[in-house]
Amino acid sequence: MTSPRGRSRDGGEQEAITGARRLRIVVSAYACDPSRGTEPGMGWAWAEALARRGHTVELLTRPHGDNTRHIAARIEELGAVGRQITPHVVDTPRCPGWVRLVPGFLRAQVQEFVHYDGWQRRALAYARRNNLGRADLVHHVSYGSLVGGSALHRLGPPLVFGPVGGGQIAPRSHRRWLGPAYRQERTRELLWVNAMSLRPSCRATLRHAAAVLTTNRDTAQRARRLGRADPHLVLSDGVPDTLLKEPPHGEPEQDQRPPTVLWVGRLTAIKAPELALRAFALLLDEVPDARLVVLGDGPLRPGLEQLTARLGVTGSVRFGGRLPWKQTLAAYDRADVLLFTSLRDSFGVQNLEAWARGLPVVHLDHQGVGDFSAPGCAVPVALGDPADLPQRLARALGGVLTDEEARRRMAGAGLHWARQHTWASKAELAERLYETVLKGH
Repeated sequence: MTSPRGRSRDGGEQEAITGARRLRIVVSAYACDPSRGTEPGMGWAWAEALARRGHTVELLTRPHGDNTRHIAARIEELGAVGRQITPHVVDTPRCPGWVRLVPGFLRAQVQEFVHYDGWQRRALAYARRNNLGRADLVHHVSYGSLVGGSALHRLGPPLVFGPVGGGQIAPRSHRRWLGPAYRQERTRELLWVNAMSLRPSCRATLRHAAAVLTTNRDTAQRARRLGRADPHLVLSDGVPDTLLKEPPHGEPEQDQRPPTVLWVGRLTAIKAPELALRAFALLLDEVPDARLVVLGDGPLRPGLEQLTARLGVTGSVRFGGRLPWKQTLAAYDRADVLLFTSLRDSFGVQNLEAWARGLPVVHLDHQGVGDFSAPGCAVPVALGDPADLPQRLARALGGVLTDEEARRRMAGAGLHWARQHTWASKAELAERLYETVLKGH
């Protein structure tokens, strides 16, 4: 769906709303930072996209790092569009002393949740004191987990909750690829997904929200088990229009670089980077000159570098560490295929970024990426037998790398899919949902 555009006084683009009324919207974005990706970036992107559509946005967030300065700078940069956004910064409370007694691998998660739980109560009190209850509606976009709920369902205006994830779990059948972290995943499943989702605040949010949006079928199923009969499946991630890369016209220039596989993500067990390395080692039997570029950092990096040496592929693998977003985009453009091996993920925005650049993706066919796989620009690989999963991933990679014509076709399909998930498109979708919600309120 397209819409006419107008020019704001600062020269930046602003959407012209046709047939939709301008609303005052409270955007609840616990994680929010225009300078970052993942959830903080999404929190900001929702606010900016709605402001570009002409709506007044009351942005409710918390201070974290230098995000308040980044928000102020971006608002100034946006000119007329930025003046549609009013940030409301609410501090998180201190963690109680008992959190220090929680076992190490759970402490960070418990601390995060306690912070969010306390922030919710403070945010609700702040919103009431500052007359945000007079807004047309509230849209909760972060904290991006179903079990966190939102105290703002008690503010007054109708609440749109999500898109959220949090209902997905790593498949038990593939525990071998999680290694020692499997015990932590089982603990998370029992305490976080199962027990915490039974909290009254989570159930109350699902019961009272005017609309519940989930970003994968696993979370939608969890919402139904908790009593919400009608969750909507909506991809939480989006890309800016500027990220879309048109495929080259005519014959592409000859590229002298070797066939390149790209892997992007944090080097933790749930992302299964070991699985990616073992699949790549098998790929070299078919494509001997292939290269693997690993972007990201994390606790598993030293062990992965040692594994690379044991597999005898050190000369074909480069660990690039964590790069700024613009450099990561350049890496998409220098690659031939993205490999996504995460065993637990709401979706994985790197897939959408790859499709926006016309890059094919080989991914495991489950959870969010399985629900929103780009038709014609993805090769989903079934979980199947964990023992031969590296071989099946290697075959899928080989099929892409050895067929240049297929890669050319896939580039156009990926771009077409990504266009449906730009932030401008998501704001239009949200508008239609808001109108439905307000008519029924």
